[in-house]
Parts: sequence; structure tokens; C-alpha cells
Amino acid sequence: MSIDTLSEKLANLMTEETNLLNSISDKEEKLQKALRENKWDDMEIIINSLSPLSLKMEKVEAERDKTFNTLKRELNKKEDDGFYAVAMHMNDKNREDCLGGYRRMKIALLKMQGITAGIDQYVRTVGETSRAVLEEVFPHRKGRIYSNRGCEKPVQADPMILNRHL
Repeated sequence: MSIDTLSEKLANLMTEETNLLNSISDKEEKLQKALRENKWDDMEIIINSLSPLSLKMEKVEAERDKTFNTLKRELNKKEDDGFYAVAMHMNDKNREDCLGGYRRMKIALLKMQGITAGIDQYVRTVGETSRAVLEEVFPHRKGRIYSNRGCEKPVQADPMILNRHL
């Protein structure tokens, strides 16, 4: 393949990857909303819909990486040369397409990482709060209990049912 063909393919793959990142971000925003509103059925549907997107993302990412490495070899660039070092050797139109695609892809990735971090923080905070409340309500379950041999031993207690709204 020629350098121009590889450059065009790379730009197209970055656009496709950006679109997938945006789709995943949209789903994660819906997941975040369902999580905050305790809509468990909606959460399950959203999580299940993320799996195919994730698989497609892996394929596009692998193809983009393969195309980029082929382009690097065609340009006689070193293995550790970055994207901008490679892009500088493309023709003007392809370079602009690739640079724009790269920037859009990075922005979409940062957006997705922010949403994911927000979900993670919310889940951790709710979990820690629930654990603290349960330790206050059931002080005999607080901390860890060890056997005579020094192994951690589960606390013997009656089963408990939690309200989903906790």
C-alpha cells in the first residue's frame, strides 16, 4: 500500500474509533444516570449494550494500530517514533485529516475517561458509606475476626436483606 492510501485508512479508522468512543460515552452517561436513580433494570440493559461496542472498539483499535505500524515501516521511522513524527511525512491533506482525527479521538477518550472516573468515584463512595453505616448498625461485625490459627474467619450472623435504595 502507498503512504497516501495508508494515511487515508488511518484517518478513517481514527474517525471510526472516535465515533465508537462517543457512543460508549453516551451509554456511560446513561449508565451513570441510571445508577444515581437506582434503576437497576436499566443499568443491566445498558451494561449489556456496552459489550458489543467494546468488542468492536477492540477490533478497530487493533486495525488502527496495525495500519499505523505499517505506515511507520513505509516511512522508515523508528519503532518508538510517535504519531506526530509520522504525520509530518504525510501529504498536506492527509496530514490535516490525520491530525484532526487524532485530536478528536483524544478528546473523545478524555471525555469517556472522565465519565468512567465519575462512575467509579460514585460507586466507591456509596460502597464506603454503606459499609460505614452497617458497621455502626452492627458493631459486632466490625473489622476482621481471626481463627485460632490466625486465618481470617467469616463473622457468624443472620442473613440480612438490604433495601435497594440504601
